[in-house]
Amino acid sequence: MKHFSLLMVFVCMASSMTLESAELVSSEELLTLSTLNNPETENRIILIGFPDQSINRVSGTLISSSYRRRGIYQSSTWSQRITSYIEGKYSLRKLTEWPMTEVGIHCAVYLVPESLSMKEIMAKLRLDQRIKIVQQMHQFKTQAHRYNDPYFKLQSNLHELEIERVHGVATGRNVTIAIIDTGVDIRHPDLTGQIKMTKNLALGISASFNSDVHGTAIAGTIVAQKDNNKGIVGVAPNATLIVLKACWPDKIDSFSAACNSFTLALAINTAIKLHADILNMSLSGPRDPLVQTLLEKAIEKGMIIVAADSTEEKLRFPASLDDVIPVSEQSAQVTQRRPFSAPGEQILTTLPHGTYDFVSGSSMSAALVSGVIALLLELKPDLTKVEIYKILQKSTLPLCKIRKNTHTNRINAITAVLEVCDQVDCLEM
Repeated sequence: MKHFSLLMVFVCMASSMTLESAELVSSEELLTLSTLNNPETENRIILIGFPDQSINRVSGTLISSSYRRRGIYQSSTWSQRITSYIEGKYSLRKLTEWPMTEVGIHCAVYLVPESLSMKEIMAKLRLDQRIKIVQQMHQFKTQAHRYNDPYFKLQSNLHELEIERVHGVATGRNVTIAIIDTGVDIRHPDLTGQIKMTKNLALGISASFNSDVHGTAIAGTIVAQKDNNKGIVGVAPNATLIVLKACWPDKIDSFSAACNSFTLALAINTAIKLHADILNMSLSGPRDPLVQTLLEKAIEKGMIIVAADSTEEKLRFPASLDDVIPVSEQSAQVTQRRPFSAPGEQILTTLPHGTYDFVSGSSMSAALVSGVIALLLELKPDLTKVEIYKILQKSTLPLCKIRKNTHTNRINAITAVLEVCDQVDCLEM
């Protein structure tokens, strides 16, 4: 009997998956997805992608007959023939397949015999002229942590953004923010009614949602209710939030969380389909070709991408991309590649079960900046990424007190809003 290790192959081809098609999960699919989070196999997972030009020619009336459901996703019969051919040619075992509709990519997952060399199989796949992307499955980490010392609760940096003055002019109304994160406690008293839609794209890996910590903290930072006599206030309390779970806690009730190429790609594809104005990614990891392809499509469609930056150079993706707004924790040194920082230490925010606590990390900094951008888009909805970038640059305040010979620029919300108010009529603050 052959022994297999997981080799993920993302075969990218155009298709038309409806948003509802990822709702029902079979036991077979749950087993497949749970294997992606298995430490014993994650180093042998590979993603492959290639374009399927036939699917974009399929009209809406033909989708039901041209697309066949496999697991939780829908695939064209043409795509299935190609992935089955690859299965036989390279001695793989196909586990599942799905479309990344917004970039014309069809993805398939294969199990590879342990006897095969990762280096050799990847080399062979790259020689296949139909295949556009061949990569290992990458792991991503959220960028925040929680303090247990009760004295940290005596401090708060949120007022540094001067948010209370800004809310006299803008609160993020009519702006949609998608967060790709863990789940969120949608029943939290400060988040009730603030979330338009949720989707668990890592269901086979992590079925939890309302009890997830990191995403709840990010959601509260951005959209916690204003003037409800409870808890805290978010940076953009009248913005609409979409929660796309692509990350899962390291363990039950853990604040740290992980994601991978597979789940992130599905989440970005969904965010594009939902026409989010802003995409917050409070996470980082190694450069990932498939995720980059989807982010470039999102940017092409006008979406503003905000990502938490990392102090580790090799783990700065997606913040390292030119068209993504990178945000560091305020204590990080500012360079040309790390131009923006925001408060990221002891930020009071929402946690599951209706609770609150102080949280730190560039995850929080990115969420704060996503909220600030929502304020700007409420005032001037046609702002481009380039214009927003320039406004944020002009709004930064120098801070030289962090450590000797270190300089950091902190984004200031009121200065950014005033920049926009020079272009449009704003109420007086």
